[in-house]
Amino acid sequence: MPKKIDAAERMLNLLALLSMRTHSMTFNQIRAELEGQYSDDYQAARAQFERDKKALRELNIPLDTSVLGGEQAGEMAYRIVRKEYELTDANFTDEEIEALQIAVATVRLGAQESETALWKLGAERVDPSIGPQASIGFSDPHLGTILAAISERAPLMFEYKGEERTVDSYGMLARKGFWYLVGFDHLRKAQRVFRVDRIEGSVKKGKKNSYEMPKSVDVVKAVPNDRQMMAQGDYEHPTAHVHVDAELVQGVVRDFGRGAIVREDADGSAVFEVPCSNSYAFRLWLFAMQDKAVVIEPPDVRAMVVSWLDELTAGQ
Repeated sequence: MPKKIDAAERMLNLLALLSMRTHSMTFNQIRAELEGQYSDDYQAARAQFERDKKALRELNIPLDTSVLGGEQAGEMAYRIVRKEYELTDANFTDEEIEALQIAVATVRLGAQESETALWKLGAERVDPSIGPQASIGFSDPHLGTILAAISERAPLMFEYKGEERTVDSYGMLARKGFWYLVGFDHLRKAQRVFRVDRIEGSVKKGKKNSYEMPKSVDVVKAVPNDRQMMAQGDYEHPTAHVHVDAELVQGVVRDFGRGAIVREDADGSAVFEVPCSNSYAFRLWLFAMQDKAVVIEPPDVRAMVVSWLDELTAGQ
């Protein structure tokens, strides 16, 4: 089957998008903002959107609907007014907070804490000897503190890439199995994106209401997509040719566009030219397809992939 965005991830990103915007958005605008997350087919995408709306409302999240006028006369538009569903302090106990953190983490079912585990276990990080259980993919210990800081407009202090950071947190986004934190980094004096699982050590929360949320913030656009992440690196080869089995071709087209196709074969498979400057991001993307994608050239990239596979299978 083509690789698809998990429905829970898509719904969470829809919630983040509509919560951040101060104006209503039409379905077409939402679909454009959440690029690649809804089907290329309009009717299928519309059905997905209707399911997402229903799911949000079943969670008692107030999704306002309005009919536009002017040049967009008759079009439906949607928004979420944060103050209508954000909670004040509910006085949860430590045990209740911990339970909520676990519940929040289940949004990331099957997420990657390491690409090795994903590749070896087929995205299921469950020890079969333990017996049936939920596969909670992203039980990061920092989530509770970060979510509270975003809600309270409190700065976060943590170590990232060996440096002490103070960040005014704007929001979080789930993408491709990871949580990303978007905020103003006081060290760099600019907006930055942090992958939560790469935060080092503890995370501390500062004083409430320490900053205002800029109106121009767009959390969805702030987090790079697959193509952007794979192109941002210093590896000597900027692109690689990858042969992809027929069943995954449409998913890769959604990621990189039809312009990335180098050759289409009679059996429905295709060869794509994809960025690989960021070898780590390229590795995650490639191994997610397991044995249904093969690097053809250049030889150096192919040899690098073979060495990765040798490392993964060492000691098996």
